[in-house]
Amino acid sequence: MGLEIQAVSKLGQSVAMRAATEWLATNTDDRTASLAEIAAAELSRPTQRAKLDTLIHHIGLQVTEQLESALERFSDNDIAASLTAVEVALSSVDLSDAALLADNADPEGLAQRVRRSLPRQDLGRCYEIALDQSCRYLVQIIRNLPSFQPRALAEVLSRATAQAAMLDEVLSRLPRTSLYAPQGTDNDDEFRDEYLRFIQTNLDKLELLGLTMRDRPRLALSVAYLSLTVSGEKHRRDNWFAEPDHHAYSGMRVESALVRRTYIRGEAGSGKTTLLDWLAVTAARNGFTGRLHRWNGMVPFPIRLRSYADKPLPTKPEDFVTGWLAGIMPAGWAHRVLRAGKGLLLVDGVDEVPPEKRPEVREWLRELLQAFPEARAVVTARPAATDEKWLAELNFSVLSLEQMSPGDVKAFLQRWHEAADAPEEAQRRLVTQIESRQHLQGLASSPLLCAMLCALNLGRVSDLPHNRMELYAAALTMLLDLRDAERGIARILTTSDKTVLLRDLAWRLTLGGLSQLPTTKVHEHVARKIRSMPNVDEHPDAVVAHLLERSGVLREPVPGQVDFVHRTFQEYLAGEEAMQDGQVETLVAHADQDSWTQTIVLACGHGHRSQVTELLTALLDLADRQPEDARRFHLLAAACLETVRDVDADLCDRIDAIVRDRLVPPRTPEETASLATIGHRVLRYLPATLDELSDAVAASTIRTAALVASPEAMMKLAGYAHDPRSSVQKALIEAWLNFDLQRYAEEVLADAPLENGLAEVKSIQQFPHLHLLSKLTGVDAWLPPDESLGSLHVVDELPRLRYLLAWMKGEIDLSPLSRTSPEMIHLLGAQRYTNLESLPDARSIGLIQWEPWESLEFLRGKSIRSLHLSETAPGCTLGVLTEVAGLEAVYCRNWTDPTVFAAIPALRTLALSGDKLIDVRPVRHMSLTLLLHRKSTYVGVEKLGPDVRTRWES
Repeated sequence: MGLEIQAVSKLGQSVAMRAATEWLATNTDDRTASLAEIAAAELSRPTQRAKLDTLIHHIGLQVTEQLESALERFSDNDIAASLTAVEVALSSVDLSDAALLADNADPEGLAQRVRRSLPRQDLGRCYEIALDQSCRYLVQIIRNLPSFQPRALAEVLSRATAQAAMLDEVLSRLPRTSLYAPQGTDNDDEFRDEYLRFIQTNLDKLELLGLTMRDRPRLALSVAYLSLTVSGEKHRRDNWFAEPDHHAYSGMRVESALVRRTYIRGEAGSGKTTLLDWLAVTAARNGFTGRLHRWNGMVPFPIRLRSYADKPLPTKPEDFVTGWLAGIMPAGWAHRVLRAGKGLLLVDGVDEVPPEKRPEVREWLRELLQAFPEARAVVTARPAATDEKWLAELNFSVLSLEQMSPGDVKAFLQRWHEAADAPEEAQRRLVTQIESRQHLQGLASSPLLCAMLCALNLGRVSDLPHNRMELYAAALTMLLDLRDAERGIARILTTSDKTVLLRDLAWRLTLGGLSQLPTTKVHEHVARKIRSMPNVDEHPDAVVAHLLERSGVLREPVPGQVDFVHRTFQEYLAGEEAMQDGQVETLVAHADQDSWTQTIVLACGHGHRSQVTELLTALLDLADRQPEDARRFHLLAAACLETVRDVDADLCDRIDAIVRDRLVPPRTPEETASLATIGHRVLRYLPATLDELSDAVAASTIRTAALVASPEAMMKLAGYAHDPRSSVQKALIEAWLNFDLQRYAEEVLADAPLENGLAEVKSIQQFPHLHLLSKLTGVDAWLPPDESLGSLHVVDELPRLRYLLAWMKGEIDLSPLSRTSPEMIHLLGAQRYTNLESLPDARSIGLIQWEPWESLEFLRGKSIRSLHLSETAPGCTLGVLTEVAGLEAVYCRNWTDPTVFAAIPALRTLALSGDKLIDVRPVRHMSLTLLLHRKSTYVGVEKLGPDVRTRWES
């Protein structure tokens, strides 16, 4: 028995003996006698004394078990020394009824009395916890044993079994305190359930922007959520068995791209907040499927950074729980969740804190994730707020939300109209208009703008807006006036009065770098503004209430705080206020701040010619004076042309020349992304042919057009399609998912030479259109987890299959693969695979299934260079691997005995991982690279020979 186990057992029995002695003591003299003396005086039969010994021993075992759980994190030496000191401290403490009553029969009071009776000394945290727990056990045992009467002791002991069971239950309910659970964890599960219900109730709703607050039907976000696509690059593979993917990707669904730490960048209205709300609700319901199923059981913590724009960031996890639930949260609960690796941090809106505070946000994230390294984190921001490497040193993968594809737009339109209970005719009318009018296709590619189009279409039969400025103006008019007027609702303010007040609030928020204002401040600002509005007679309180209830633009997301229903409305109204108030100099002074970019762009749409000319000229002059920031100011000036109605012709020519000569064509992915801020106008600057461009610049030019994703962009790409360079053809294929799949195949890819006749597809939705590619000779299929397959019959649609990576579900028949001859087959996630004899030879094969492999005979005689396999069952013969020709690399999970690998002479790479103890000594004399997982446990790593190169992976 170890030293610490002996010490815990000794203290447990000591507590039991001390409690029993106090229980049996009827007078002062008894308290000086031993337990044996008291028992001998009261019990005449040896069997009765044996029952007493059994009861006390059982109590001691219960106390020991409880102490072991409370002290398990301390070292042996700490436990031994601390528990000896506790035993000494308790040996002389007065436990009489009078003494306990003086402590209010409170264990904490008893523990404090013990401390006061001893010389002051710091005996460490282990001693403190052991003393607190022992006092709890003492008090509870004394409380719950029946009142002792001498002649009744024999009868009490006759019911010793019942007494022991009752004490078992009492002691098991005592809180096990620790640094992270000062009051125990008894209520953790109950509070967790209550918290998750709160998350579901409050976040499981999708706001239908464009309808007023009262008119909006409640739609469950979990039902209506539309998955969006992302582009980006993973810094590390999330599935250890998958082939590493270090190259950039595009068109992947966001749920498939999320990893433990993800930084999501997206423009205004791209769906960032909606995504985080969906993650929170789905986590609360344990509803993740596919690749995210591992996130089930996580506890979400939504953190809106806009709430901390003008106040300190939360310094303790308990601050993450807001609202009425905070008052009933068990002490240390959030700490315990995060420390256990069960926390999902959803941090929204880096762009919504002032630029000077963003380094503080990054440092805050660093400290938070250092304190809780197992927590998952998803952070969002607008692209202009930070660059892609802003969180790279914290090991965040970066994703960029892409515009909705035509297929996404159709799905969005259907769900919106179903939620609004709109007539089918309204949806058909809007679909027809979008398909026939190119400018609407560009507007509809953003979830926010698409929602506005839906609302406007529902309430009018005239033409829809032609650009963003018209769309925002029409949406505000509808929200502020038309719907109330159509319903005959009395209005206390005119539309222009409401606009004036909202402009003023928007400008104040923007100047302060804020997204929210305290409700009291809103009342103050409205009262002050009304004094300059002679036709407004209503009381400021009534005006604020009216704006919150009926405008559909202003809201109170939490009691005491007011914000705009979407930041875009704030920027639009702030831009109008700036021009109305002649604040061009203020706009220019903030041009270097990304949070002002859209306000400046929209201000140009509100300004007169002289104002716009002054503003744009000032931006170009800034670029000349600050060459290190010239690209930023040039891009901002070019972006402003989207909204400008009238500007000096020479100035317009100057900006065109700058874009054409200095910004286009883009030379790097970063430049490509920044050009997207110009919008659809960037197409006019792209060259008609790629002939004069290098491979890298040509590919970046294609990506720029793909970001626009309009019919005009498709025409531009069609002009590039005959360029035979592999970089060009690869970029054209990557752009496919941004457009209508059939039209793109017909108009861009039909006669394209492709990359050596190969096409890399990333969605099964592309399969039906591959026959349109006349030069296609082979396919590489890299399918995402959210498109998991129930069978492999889809391969029948493909011409020569070269690579196949797919996520499977259920029982999978491999027979369809017999008709293929791929170089790589990686199938993951099936329950089991059948007809394994149909598996063709391939350079790389990966078969990951839930059931352990009973046999590997299907590999005998195969020719495979790289093999990925999941767990094998006990008794599975591994020797067959020695008969696999050319085997150079093996990746396996929970193979605890790698002896067989020593018999594979060509083996050069071996990856071993799992949740079982793995002995690596059998390969110690080999010459290979051994890949080990940091979360796995190994034996013999220190005994590996000099020719074994180890590489640890996360």
